[in-house]
This record gives sequence, structure tokens and C-alpha cells, in this order.
Amino acid sequence: MLTPHRHGRDVVVTGVAAVVPDRDAPPGAWFDADAELGPRGHKYLPQGARYLLAAGRRALRSATTPEGVPPERRGLVVGTNHGLAPLFRDMDRTVVDTGAERLRPALAPYFAVNVLAGRLAAEQSFKGFSCTLTTSGVAGVEALQTAVRALRLGRADLVVVAAVEDRAVPAAGPPPEEGAVALILEPRDAAERRGAPVRGTLRAASTFVPPGADAPGGALGPAVDGLLSAVRSGPSAPVHAVLDASPRGRAVAALLGAPARRSAARAGCLAPLLGAVEPFTAGGGRRVVVTASAPGHLAAVHVLAAGLRPIPSGGSDAEPIA
Repeated sequence: MLTPHRHGRDVVVTGVAAVVPDRDAPPGAWFDADAELGPRGHKYLPQGARYLLAAGRRALRSATTPEGVPPERRGLVVGTNHGLAPLFRDMDRTVVDTGAERLRPALAPYFAVNVLAGRLAAEQSFKGFSCTLTTSGVAGVEALQTAVRALRLGRADLVVVAAVEDRAVPAAGPPPEEGAVALILEPRDAAERRGAPVRGTLRAASTFVPPGADAPGGALGPAVDGLLSAVRSGPSAPVHAVLDASPRGRAVAALLGAPARRSAARAGCLAPLLGAVEPFTAGGGRRVVVTASAPGHLAAVHVLAAGLRPIPSGGSDAEPIA
């Protein structure tokens, strides 16, 4: 789906949170589950589910947790590639070595990746819908796209969008990602009525071009142009490209040209969403994040983040920054 859904309600970002390790943090040791989630209730959750729960809670707090939104009007869309990979690896080893009857009952339901979002959905009463997307490299941006479409079609009044990864160990290729990022999306009119902090807007789109169509004059160039046209609005914004070293990554980098800021894609779908939320946490600004995967998926998100300034009531107001 390339062209974003344009009619319906104006969608804004009211909450943002990232739960990710610092650059030099040792794998796994950076996250204190008791401090983040409390001393009880998370013992039997996979680590990816803990990251997701922490990011979702933080984002909802930053959106001034909207208790007034009815549960049946709340939705959740999660993107992941490796959010349960370590658990799947352990479950496979248990089944092969000792038999399926030795699987731990508390963890066995997580054989289905959709269960990853279950604790957050239950705790926060997301009864409108809950779904998980797993498209390689672009699942996080596709989750944004899905949420915006649902809100504009009137299927929900609030949607939490999240990307989550746990540290899978790839046989080859880029290093794994770890952590979670979450955004709260709402219709502008509803957010303003309840006094939520309107942090900005975004537009997301995705498409697919089969591998091997990367030569000059092929299908990739028009696809990238169409992707950028689908998400851009208003003045031009700097491009942040999240690309790997595959032929597709190199071809997209060449099409974007030297002005595009680039960062190396890792094993997962976190990096594009982290690039998208950075303007919200850095005082405002515009950015277009573009990502591509070796199997052929392309995605982009245009962010217009507002600078939040204090207001006398003790809340915050949004001051757009071009």
C-alpha cells in the first residue's frame, strides 16, 4: 500500500517513548525489569514482552494516559521481526532435546507471535483491535501506516503503535536490535478536547519492489520517488536513510544521493521508528525516514514534530517548528 489514506480525521502524535540500551550497554543487562515494571507481575513474560510493556506504559504516561477513551475504541499495532526469537530458539531446543511436554506452561502460548502484545493489550484494555506485523525490516513503519489508516477510517479513537525486538543471534549479517519504541496516535480533535500534548504529525507509506529491479531505469527509482511523494507534505525535510549493505540498500542509497543522512540497518525493525521519534524527543523538526530490506520491502515516514512549551496550567502546548 503506497499512497497513505488521506481522508477522514487529522491524526496527531500525543505520546512517545523509547526503551532501548545505550550504545555501550551490555546485551540484556541494561534493562531493570523491577524498576521499570514493578516487583510483581512480569516474572513469566518473555523479555521482548517486558520491553513492549515498558515502552507502552511510558508512552501512555507522556500522553497523559487517556482513561476517558472507551476500551472498545482503543487499538494496538505492534511491529516486530525478532521480538520472540530467543524464546523460539529455547522452545525448539526443549522440544528436540526433551519433548514438548517439558515446555513451561507460562511461556508455551508465546509460540504464536501475536501473543507478544497480549499483556499490554489486556492491561490497557485495548479492546478495539490488536494486531502484530512482521514484515522484514519495515514492520514498525507498516504498524504506523496501519494505525493511521484505522484512525482516519474511524475504527478507533486512540492507537498505540510499537516496534519491539529481542536480541536474536543472526548467523550472518547485521547485529541484532534490542528494546522497544512506542507512539500514541489520536485524532487531533479528540486530543485537543481532552487537553493532550499534541506533539506533531506523521505520514507513513510502504511498497514492494522485487529484488533484481535495482538497475538504472528499472522499477526501483519510480518506487522510491512515489514513496517520498506519498509521505511528504509542506516544506521539504531532510532524509534519514536506514539501509543495510545489501544490493537493495546500496541501490536506494544511490537514488537518495549524498544529502541523505544514513545509518546502518540492524537485524530488526526498530531503527526506522527510532529515527522517526527522534525529532519528538529532540525539541521538534521535520524528517523523512526511508528504509529498505533485501527481500524488496520499502517504507518511509514523514515526521513533523512540534516543540512543546509550558503553559500556565502546568501542562504543555505545541509550537510547530518548521
